[in-house]
Amino acid sequence: MAVRHIPWISPEEFLDQEAVSETKHMYYAGSVTAMAGGSYEHGILAGNLLGELYACFRGRECRVVGSDVLFQTGSKEMYTYPDVMVICGPVAKMAARPTVVTNPVFLAEVLSPSTEAVDRWAKSDQYRRSPSVRQFALISQDRAMIELHTRQEDGTWRASEVSGLDGDCELTSLDCKIPMAALYDGVLAG
Repeated sequence: MAVRHIPWISPEEFLDQEAVSETKHMYYAGSVTAMAGGSYEHGILAGNLLGELYACFRGRECRVVGSDVLFQTGSKEMYTYPDVMVICGPVAKMAARPTVVTNPVFLAEVLSPSTEAVDRWAKSDQYRRSPSVRQFALISQDRAMIELHTRQEDGTWRASEVSGLDGDCELTSLDCKIPMAALYDGVLAG
């Protein structure tokens, strides 16, 4: 993910530049980082999750989108492209920036060596600060394991883990179960 850093700019300058850029970037508190492509396994995991969620939402008012949609976090300090995002009900977009969404209920990041630290710390912190987000997942690509972070009714967050290919990943925020074997199909042997 971290390819090069650009000197501090304002959110508006970032959004203006991103609107005409041929590559994607993440903005965090004035710093811009160019986004690099992911591995084959990363792409398969994200695609499998998109497909499983799409099937789960038939007949419901939820939409699943991939990493081409920019998300403004609740603190307005980060703009990023999550690997998978779910929006239920009407989509809320940033005023005067119709390509930036502000109200996902679920987010997922596929971990890789170059992104894991940012995904675990900066992004996780910013996702927790976003009022619409009820749950987010950190997905390992080298073993069958998902870390789920779920907002509780009192506003606190609970972390849980699902591992192995035999079980299901229960996304309680979405009322959706995803078989781990289906998620990791084509990624891990056996």
